[in-house]
Amino acid sequence: LEYNESNAIMDLVLFEQAILHITRINRILQNPGGNAMLIGVGGSGKQSLCRLAAFISDFEVRQIPVTSSYGVEDFKEELRSIY
Repeated sequence: LEYNESNAIMDLVLFEQAILHITRINRILQNPGGNAMLIGVGGSGKQSLCRLAAFISDFEVRQIPVTSSYGVEDFKEELRSIY
C-alpha cells in the first residue's frame, strides 16, 4: 500500500538525513508509550516525517486542534474521544 493512495499526497525528497529521522521516529513509536518532542524550524518536515513514520508503523495520526481558548478540559475530552 502506498502512502499517497490513502492520504493527502506528500511530495517528499527522502535524503539520507530524512530517512534516518524516519527510522528514529519509527523506533520511538514502536516502544510502548513511546513519545518524542520534535523541535525545529517551521517547514522543515517534522510533521511529514512523523506522518510517514506512523504510516509505516500502521498507526492512526490524530491532530489536536489547539485554539486560544483551548484548555485542560478540552484536552481531557480529546483523550476521552480517542480511548
